[in-house]
Amino acid sequence: MPHRSPPSKPGRPDAGTAAPGLVWTRPAAQRRAPLTREAIVAAAIPLADAEGLAAVTVRRLAAELGARPMSIYSYARIESKEELFDLMVDEVCGEMLVAGLPDSWPQALRAAAIRGRAVLLKHPWWIELIGRNVLLGPNGTRYREQKLAAIHPLSADPEIKQAIVLAVETYMVGQVTFALDEQGSPELERRSAAERQEARQQYQQSLIATGEYPHLAGLAAVTTSAEGRDRLFTLGLDWLLAGIAASLEPR
Repeated sequence: MPHRSPPSKPGRPDAGTAAPGLVWTRPAAQRRAPLTREAIVAAAIPLADAEGLAAVTVRRLAAELGARPMSIYSYARIESKEELFDLMVDEVCGEMLVAGLPDSWPQALRAAAIRGRAVLLKHPWWIELIGRNVLLGPNGTRYREQKLAAIHPLSADPEIKQAIVLAVETYMVGQVTFALDEQGSPELERRSAAERQEARQQYQQSLIATGEYPHLAGLAAVTTSAEGRDRLFTLGLDWLLAGIAASLEPR
């Protein structure tokens, strides 16, 4: 569903001076560096990476860029912080594009999923914005196009191709969500990753020690390191792609 521009508020460009519609259809003001739309988005993304979306405020960005808060709206030609989020999401979609997809459709989808997961683990806030037409912008559209290009060699009708892309995409996003849940939220817990992991392990061990969770006790030796999560992700991804390929073979 297309975004609706909020009513103009004090301190923001007036509706009469800002073009209506989506932020991507509104050309950014032609200004000299460093205060460009690209510079504003480039400053917002590291803030969100380090401190979460709540840290991305117009006042904070203005301070980072040595500008007035009003300038953030006028230079980027945005009408709300939500439109800034849209631009940030689209920028990350550009990072997820794979240079040189393999010719084999399973290998192409595998490469795209591995790349997408690596990028989203760097930008965990992206997951929070799912449901806001995250693949609507120019880079998001290129991302969708690349997924369909990956399975172009496959002889199947468009509905089947869409189902395949959706299955791999939801697996990738689900695995990223699971990994982020394991890591916890630094802005909420105010502890380092090592401290959070140690606290979780101690609590889990105290529960397992009661003897009421024998199946979890059997998983106690399974690593939850970054390397271990990478292995489990690619293992499941290979199973998924092999199952899809097998289901498409003539019976």
